[in-house]
Amino acid sequence: MYLRRIALQNFRNHEQTTLDFKSRLIFFIGNNGEGKTNLLESISLLSYLKSFRESDENQLLKWDSPFTFVRAEFEAGGEDYVFEYGIEKGQFKRKKIKINGEVIKKVSDSVGYFRSVILSPPDIQIIESGNVERRRFLDSFISSTNKNYLHHLIEYNRLLKQRNHTLKKETATDKEIEIWNEPLIERDSEIRKIRSETISRLNVFFEKNLNLLSQGKDPFHITYKPNVLSEENHRDRLIGNLRKDRAIGYTSCGSHRDDIPIGFDDKDLSSFGSQGQKRSAVIALKTASFQMILEDTGEAPVLLIDDIIRELDVKRREYFLNLILECGQAFFTTTDLEGIKEYVGNLEIDKEIFVIQNGKVSQGFEK
Repeated sequence: MYLRRIALQNFRNHEQTTLDFKSRLIFFIGNNGEGKTNLLESISLLSYLKSFRESDENQLLKWDSPFTFVRAEFEAGGEDYVFEYGIEKGQFKRKKIKINGEVIKKVSDSVGYFRSVILSPPDIQIIESGNVERRRFLDSFISSTNKNYLHHLIEYNRLLKQRNHTLKKETATDKEIEIWNEPLIERDSEIRKIRSETISRLNVFFEKNLNLLSQGKDPFHITYKPNVLSEENHRDRLIGNLRKDRAIGYTSCGSHRDDIPIGFDDKDLSSFGSQGQKRSAVIALKTASFQMILEDTGEAPVLLIDDIIRELDVKRREYFLNLILECGQAFFTTTDLEGIKEYVGNLEIDKEIFVIQNGKVSQGFEK
């Protein structure tokens, strides 16, 4: 997996930026707010089709600009690809995605071409904020490589929205609400199956990684506790909870309520873990996702690392270096050149440095 070129128009604070990459290690240097993380964000769109920072796509557009456009050229599996992503803001927002010139009509058809793993400071919320952030991470990770899962997830969320909308209508009959039950049950069953298989595999890598990071001191693991246990159980609960769901105005059972504990016994890291333990857990989790993609595809994903190395102690930095050696390509953001020398200065790998100031990019050099 290798990104050769990316071109941006009106993306965040980048009015017109085109970068060519010839190395495995690329560094974006700049003060906070200059636009270095925006570059990582544009690269992540190739995998996730959405920002890892914002839920509102309109935020990707440069201020007062009517459109944004990203074009990337990359190599994956020995083949060349051209990816194009555009948003036009008018009376109705229009988004268009092309791969090798072909318009992608379904979001699920665009996954799996460019695979990447993002590590950024907000990732700590996966541990600290509990199940909502963990489900979001899991859905994003699985969807980036599994178009069937993404299709089921999109459909499940659409059906759930429709059922919730009907629940809020005072005039809706029981039959008008229950018409959504069977389609929801069917999608939930597929989501539950894939989540269970994924977490089981992910946990093997996670435990191994965490054991290395903590030198055996943190025997934590990931568990999957689905909100419903089977199609029959789901059906019974949807029917049995109907009066309650009408009263609260939303569907109270299903995969959108799954629990994903990280810790041991009945204790979750969110309630007892130190900051060091939480950081180690995040690194172990993100590394596990990297390793699963590598095992499944035979090709290492691209690493996108947003200014987090300084927060880590020597032990965790050394672990990061080993991960970098395994990847095909890694993109870092940092605030100064000295930060580079602290953790990758001794790596015998070609490096490229780009300096970002107010959305303008220039080539930099090591000192």
